[in-house]
Amino acid sequence: MAVIQKNGKETVEYLKEENLIKVTVPIKIIRRGGKTTIETPDGMVGHEEMVSLQRALIQGHRWIRMLESGKFTNLEALAKKEKTDKSRVAKLIRLTCLAPDIQEAILCNTGTWVLTLKDCKKSFPLLWAKQREHFKRLALISPIA
Repeated sequence: MAVIQKNGKETVEYLKEENLIKVTVPIKIIRRGGKTTIETPDGMVGHEEMVSLQRALIQGHRWIRMLESGKFTNLEALAKKEKTDKSRVAKLIRLTCLAPDIQEAILCNTGTWVLTLKDCKKSFPLLWAKQREHFKRLALISPIA
């Protein structure tokens, strides 16, 4: 479970005596599994996990289209062409079964889903309502609902 702390309010002060401008920016410090991420009002700092998940989801959609078009007859042939293993292809294609709102939140950085590729590669329920509950427990910052 994530520990989230919110610090301060956004302020700008001029300190005459020190001849300094003091800027305070609200941040969230998110700790999960020994890893810390900082979120600012403009977005995540160190959101590499989210970017890798976006790439994986896009790749999964690309591969599913290649299979559906008949260009490849099975996962093994596709994996051989893409120079990867069959299990990776299967795991990334499974990402296309995520609920549309979860996929949109991942791809567009909208909403408050902050998931990692590692979270999504593990098995998850196929029913969209159950997926939302499942990923709400796993998300660094869970959706407000």
